[in-house]
Amino acid sequence: MTPENLANCQTSAAGWGMIGVRLQMCNENEWIVREAFLAYDRGDIARMMDLVDPDLEWTYLDPDPEDPRPKVRHGRDELEKAIHQQVQRGLRSELEEVVAAGDQVILVMRTPGLSRYFSGHVDDRTYDVLTVRDGRIVELHACRDHREARLLAGIS
Repeated sequence: MTPENLANCQTSAAGWGMIGVRLQMCNENEWIVREAFLAYDRGDIARMMDLVDPDLEWTYLDPDPEDPRPKVRHGRDELEKAIHQQVQRGLRSELEEVVAAGDQVILVMRTPGLSRYFSGHVDDRTYDVLTVRDGRIVELHACRDHREARLLAGIS
């Protein structure tokens, strides 16, 4: 998919698809996030990391019940380690929703079996808001639910 075709892009959990007569628009930031997920989905973590800024700021939800406050990590290497750990656990995320609002992109994924590893996490869905600048993902912020992600992205 080239940037010239951005106006014709849409995806489902199965991947990219052209819709013919009824086309759904997606902006460049949404395309970058979808492309990163597709690289992850085919096991091409190197390609995924090409779309992530080296100085990524990643805010994640700590599953530790004694200190459940969000934690912050820096650098795409930290994200890559977490993805490899997920793979070692036999977990694989499935794309459910991508919604763009300017440089903010909401990414909803379902990872069957995820709840086994996180106390207090009631389902296998994650809600992340990614910030894209200059063609790279520069920030990833995990949210507790869809409502929090929409608020963070400025979508009412």
